Amino acid sequence: MNEQTNSQRRFTVIELPVLPIVKQSLLLPFKYLPELVKYGGIPFLLILAADAICFLLEREDVSRSATGSAMALAHFILFTPFSVAWTRLALYGRPAIANHPPFAYSRTQWLYLLATTAMLVLMTICVGLPATLLLYGQRTLNTQITIEATTLLLVGLFLFALLFFRLAFIFPAIVVGRYAGISAAWKQTAGNLERLAAVIVLSYAPFYVVRRVFEWFMGYRPPGLTSVAREIVDMLLVALATTALAGPALAYKSLVLDQREDALALAASTPSRA
Repeated sequence: MNEQTNSQRRFTVIELPVLPIVKQSLLLPFKYLPELVKYGGIPFLLILAADAICFLLEREDVSRSATGSAMALAHFILFTPFSVAWTRLALYGRPAIANHPPFAYSRTQWLYLLATTAMLVLMTICVGLPATLLLYGQRTLNTQITIEATTLLLVGLFLFALLFFRLAFIFPAIVVGRYAGISAAWKQTAGNLERLAAVIVLSYAPFYVVRRVFEWFMGYRPPGLTSVAREIVDMLLVALATTALAGPALAYKSLVLDQREDALALAASTPSRA
């Protein structure tokens, strides 16, 4: 009887509460504004400094692709400590980061950065290579290459989205020290692909829309104070958008951590048989 009950429980899919998680994720920056400033301030200032260096390099005729790649790399490296702290805050609240340094790299941060790098490599393979081939076909006016590259790009986008959503729990698992491999992360999201995708997209969408509206409102501005103000506000919006990583963290808490605690509580309350 116990084996049958455990078997049924093992294959029961727990539906992810999308809207409550999205709401909590979007309100997190306002609920924990002091922590947002404390842990996001240093990366934000360093990114501004890196942006200024890239601007100077562009004036020395360094290609925008090179400076853009450098900025993307700097963003992931500098914001990794913030991502770890914010994920821990989303999962456990203020007590979990009471003694957490504002900006530091330890084993957790390096593992998190490694996972991010692996995801970027995956995106480059699935999306970047077909996109490069598509640009080549368009520039050379080669219709056959353009059609094939477009097909590969669509397939690559679908494949990357599938892998990204199914493996999203790798990042919060690293933060809490419970990373158990790709297979475990894949199984943990089983049956909730659409809901998890909705959580991630909806958690990020408002910040993306605000950023696009801001860019449309500002339009082109020559270098100067206005341009500097634009960069500062733009980076603030990027920093806020980064907090959307709370979405998958809260989903991980709902599907994995809370269920594990319930199972432990049930096991503790069930009398053992002699």
